[in-house]
Order: sequence, then structure tokens, then C-alpha cells
Amino acid sequence: MMESLTERLTAPDADVLQTARNPAFTSSLIHILSGQFACAAIALLTEIIYARFLGPAARGLISLCLMSIGFAALFGGLGGEGSIVYWSSRSRHGNSAWLPAVLLWGVLGSTAAVAVWSCVYWRLHVAFLHGITPGLAKLILVCIPVAILFAYAMAFLAGIEEFRLRSISAFSRQAIGMIVCMTFLAIAGRTAQAALWGILCGLLVASGMTVWLVRRRLFAFWRLRNIEDQLAPTLRYGLRGFIGNLATFFTYRLDVFFVNYFLQPAQVGFYALGVAISESLWQIPQAVASALFPRTARTQEIDGGESTRFACFIFRQVFLITTFCGILIAAISPIAIPLIFGRAFRPSISVVLWILPGTIALSMGKVACADLAGRGKNGYSSVFALICFAVTIGLDWLLIPTLGIVGASIASSVAYFINTFLILMAVRRELKVTWKDLFYPTDEEPAAYGNLPNRVKAATNRARAERNRLHPDISVAGSP
Repeated sequence: MMESLTERLTAPDADVLQTARNPAFTSSLIHILSGQFACAAIALLTEIIYARFLGPAARGLISLCLMSIGFAALFGGLGGEGSIVYWSSRSRHGNSAWLPAVLLWGVLGSTAAVAVWSCVYWRLHVAFLHGITPGLAKLILVCIPVAILFAYAMAFLAGIEEFRLRSISAFSRQAIGMIVCMTFLAIAGRTAQAALWGILCGLLVASGMTVWLVRRRLFAFWRLRNIEDQLAPTLRYGLRGFIGNLATFFTYRLDVFFVNYFLQPAQVGFYALGVAISESLWQIPQAVASALFPRTARTQEIDGGESTRFACFIFRQVFLITTFCGILIAAISPIAIPLIFGRAFRPSISVVLWILPGTIALSMGKVACADLAGRGKNGYSSVFALICFAVTIGLDWLLIPTLGIVGASIASSVAYFINTFLILMAVRRELKVTWKDLFYPTDEEPAAYGNLPNRVKAATNRARAERNRLHPDISVAGSP
């Protein structure tokens, strides 16, 4: 009788370690990480500019504007990003009519998002947006459809696994945004509008560049004939993730609006900086999730057992790495925050320390969600996100009035823990594995780290040669 999947997972995983050396996945991960670390460096410089030139209050307004753009773009996207990754990765070797269907929902969603923002700001005058001026509101209005286009373009690059070009596009957005922001600060004065102009210009240039470079690949997925056959499945998959994405966004970001409602913009600035520092821990898990989603969608129907073993291998590595990095961030933050951002931002230290435990836990949850989405099981994350959304609302309402930004940090950390636990329970059920499979390394894994640099170099060289052979147009166009 064939051994069970769980028994095989607890056996020596030499075949899984060999799969992890696969040049396609390894080079994808390298390209994503290199892009994210480059973006993180630009983001750090931008944060220093905000802190040193604008101060806590203006930094708080920028956070409110970014959260407003993020929510509106997520609402207007109608789950299209997940659909693009899922369908482009599954139909990359054949024609499909899914792209017109997704773009149709994107246009409708963009229109709805712009209308909702206009109503909320200019008609309802809600209290949790106080401080946002009409000038900032107009910039947010323009940013919404551009942010949706950029998100769709990045999702397409992830689906076709062109992660090098995806990293270049993300870096271009960050770099252009910082340069434009500095220019406006010098010309127009030290206001939050300078940052918004930088964000808008970065989104516009990066979106246009990406669409232009992949225009030939896009045509392969553009079939207006029989589009009605794709509308229902595309919308169905997207909406399953859409509800969860909205709930997840509020679980991650609702505290910013609550802090602004109960406290002052300066407190939002302290809190936003602390959250940004703690979420720097997500660089590696987000890179892994971006590479794992299309790989799982492409391979799980071909060899479900190998796909499961590989996913568990990845979960274990993410847990070890993020735990170590989280402890490191906690140790250096009390010294680094006043030194880099100024003494005025010392209250951000407590935010980092209280939210880090949940951030570490959710690092694994992010990767697990990506694997489930690649198996067509994105409904789990939607249900769990709704539960954690309710938890976040209750804890924020209870803790922020009494504990301030520390209360917001505790509420987020608790919600992250609950979300991760529920997601991992779903992973155990769908993959039929044990807690040991998810957390405990095999005997072969520690030894495998010794030769990691040589394997990474060899995998990158092989992947580059293969990519240049198969996609010379993208390779040349995406070169720096």
C-alpha cells in the first residue's frame, strides 16, 4: 500500500530539497527579493524625508491618504489581481479570454471606487478622515484608477512569472515617487501634497512602462470571442478573494483610521512609522508568497504530492527566518528609531515592540494564503479575514481610547495571531499534514544551507539563460 502523504512528509525530504533548487523558483525568489530590498531602501529614504522635513503630523496625513488610496484601489479592483495571477499562470501556454473579463470588472470597479470616495469625502464628511484637505482628496481621487492599473500590471507579471521585470517596475514606482516628492518639497513647500504628487507620478510612469513592455504577451490573452464563457468563472474566483482582501485590508489598516478618529494626526504618524518598521519583516514572506502562488497553481494538479511537500518545506524556512529577523528588529529599534528618524519619533518604539509578535506570526500566514489561493482555495482567507476584522474592530474600540497607539498595536498583534492560526488550520486540512510538517525542519535542511550561495548562483545563471532563450523580447526590454 502506498504510504500516506503525511508519512512521506515526515521522511527525509531529499527530493523536496532538490525541488527547492529548481532554477525557476529560486531565480524568481531572487529577483523578487532583490527588487523588494531595493524598494525597501528607497522606502527607508522616503520615510526619513517624511520624518525630517514634514514631522509627525504631516506623516500622519500621508498615512491616511495612502490608506484611503489603498482601500479604494482594493475595492475598485474587485479581486482582479488574484484572478490575473491565477488565470495567467494556468493558461500561459494557450489562448484564453480571461483578460477582457478582468479588465471589464476593473473599469466598473474603478468607476464605483471613485464615486464612493467622492461621496464619503464631499458628502458624508466622516470624522475618521479629518485632516485630509480638499486638495489631498482630489489627488487621492486621481490616484485610485492609476493604482488599480498598476496592481493589475504587477499581478500579470507575477502570473507569467516575469519577476525580474516586476521588480524593476516596483523599484521605478518607488524611485520616481521619491524624486518627485523631493522636487515638490523644494518648490511648493513642506506639505503632505508633495508626497501625494510623488506617489501619483510614480504610479503613472511605472504602470505605463509595464503595460508597454508586456504588450505582446497581453495580446495572447485577449480574445473577445467567447468572452461570455470567461466572465462567470473569472468573476467568481475574483469575488471569493475580493471579500477576504477587503476584510484583510481593514484588519491590517483599520487601526490607522481609528487612531485618527480617537487621537491626533501626530499620533497617526508615530503609529504609522512603527507599523512600517515592523512590516519590513514581511519582505521575505511576501517575496516567497509572490513566487509560490503561480507555482502552486501551475503544478498542484500535475503532482499534488510534490507540491504539498514543497509548500511545507517553504513554510518551515519562512518561520525560521522571520523569527530570527523579528528578534533582530526588536533589539535594534530602540536605538535605530531616534537615531534615524529623530527623537520626536521615540513613541514609535513601543508600537514596534507590541506589534512584532503578531507580525512574525502573520509572516507564515501570508505564505500559507498564497499556497491555498494557488490551489483555488482562496475562500478560506476571506472567511478568516472577516472574523479577524470583527476582532480588530472590537479591540481597537476597547483599547485605543485607553492605551492610545499601544492599544492599537496590541489589537493588531492579537488579530494577526488569530488570522494565522485559522489559516494554518485550513492548510493542515487541505494538505493533510501535521503541525510538525509545518514547523519542524528535517535533518537534511540545516545542512542544505551550507552550500546555498553556490546553488543560488548556479540556479540564477541557468534561469537567466533559459529566460533569454524563451522570451528574448521581455529579457531585452526588462534590462536595466
